[in-house]
Parts: sequence; structure tokens; C-alpha cells
Amino acid sequence: MVSSSLSDLPLEGMKQDTGTSNAAGAWGGVLAITTLACRAQANGANSLAVSVRVLGCHLLAVLIFLTGCAQETLFQSNFDQTPTGQPPSAAQAVGTANVDGPAGSVIVVTSPVTPSGKWVQISQPGEPQFVASLQGTFAQVRGDGTYTFSAILFIPSGNGPATIRFESQGVVSPDLPTVFLHLDIMPDNRVRIDDDPGTLFGTFPHDQIFIVQVTLNINASAATAHIVLSGAGASGQADYNIISALRPVARQFGAVRLMMGFPSTGKFDATTIVVTRKTQ
Repeated sequence: MVSSSLSDLPLEGMKQDTGTSNAAGAWGGVLAITTLACRAQANGANSLAVSVRVLGCHLLAVLIFLTGCAQETLFQSNFDQTPTGQPPSAAQAVGTANVDGPAGSVIVVTSPVTPSGKWVQISQPGEPQFVASLQGTFAQVRGDGTYTFSAILFIPSGNGPATIRFESQGVVSPDLPTVFLHLDIMPDNRVRIDDDPGTLFGTFPHDQIFIVQVTLNINASAATAHIVLSGAGASGQADYNIISALRPVARQFGAVRLMMGFPSTGKFDATTIVVTRKTQ
């Protein structure tokens, strides 16, 4: 389960144990809490591991992972151990990162807004016939189930579409692509699904952090996506039925890809890329 709103977090009556925190007065109230364990004393809820980023005491992102609930993390990014200016390490916190594109098109960078750990930057200067991408490959392919993808994004003004793709790890059928769903984060501050202009929804801010969260329910008879935008200045949600012909690919869901390809130009940054699956 993932929550992207402080209002979803039952802080009232909770004991909070901070694992790692950094409050730098020189940054005017910047608070970066990378690990927070919370126990709900009133109702006996399971402990939580929370990743929080706050800028000037305003919440930018809260991603909550219920350590006691029945779920499995299949991919989780961690760019902090990679030197700035280098491609992300193949070994991530969970799963594997694969980089595609010319040298320098996918690199680790410092945070675009506050000291909150390292991010990955994906850039496309406008050269034809190349795609810059980071693929997060799952530690395991689990088949049918309920999955939650989430990522924190920062997209500067003046950029072309940034894309998030949902893929199988390999070819499921010679007649089918390895992609069963993709989102384009558009220059007009909306999100488009599978290149269909009729699916445009929501709003997000350029030059600020926001969250994209996708919940996928996949089984033999249907595959659906519930997409939510949240964070400072971002809002909107959409429900979408995966194309039925691509359901066999969705049932082998095994990777996510953040990318920018020609004719798109520009760059965007991402961090805290996570995919989980309910196990019950």
C-alpha cells in the first residue's frame, strides 16, 4: 500500500521512531527524513517505513511501505551509492537497473530541489533514432496480482513528453510488444495514456516535485490501471482498461521504464522508483 498524501498518514496518536533525519537550518527549514518507523498505539496497526521529503516545512512527498502487511517489493531504486555524473548502478535496493542511450544521457545527479539524496536524470538532446531510458527490472516475475508503481518526478519547463512504460522482461509472443501500458507526461502539464488524446487527464507542475502512482490489477479476465497524480500542485486520476490483446504481456509484468525518445527533447529527473505486489 502506498500513500502520497500526508492526510492519509495517521500521525495522531502514533509513536514515531526516526531512523535517519537531516534538518539543515541553513536550508531554511528543509527536512529530509529518509527512514521513519511509526507504530499506531491507538489501534495496534503494523509498523510503517516512511520516506518523506519536505521543503520549507511543506510536504513534497510521502511514500509509505507497510512492513507488516502482505506485500512484496519487486523493484526499489537507490542512486545514493553511485557517483554523480555516472550511470546508475545495475544493482539497486531491490531489482536491477538497465540503462539505454548514448553516454551521458542517463546519469545520477544531485537533487534538483533540496538535499534529499541522489536522483537519476534522463535526457534527450534531440538526436534522431535514439532513446534514453532507465529500465527497472523486477527481482521476480510474479504473474497475476495487484501491483503498485510509484515514482517522484521533477520535470523542468520547456521539455518534451517524458514517458513511463510498463513491460514484460522478455518476449511473451512474437506477435506482441513487450510494453502493455505507457504514460506520457505532456508539455501541457497533463498526462496521456497509450498515445490516445482522449485519455488526457490531470495536472502537474513543471519545476516542482510531484508523484505518479499507478495501481495495476492483472488477471486472466482483465487488466486495469488506476493512475493518480499528487504532490505540490499536482492532481487528477484516471481509470484505464489495458488493451485486451496486450493482457498476456501484462500477466508477465516484470519491468518499468522511464524514458525520453526522439522527437522529444529535454530532460527530467526521478527518484524513489518503487514497485510492490500484494501477496494476499
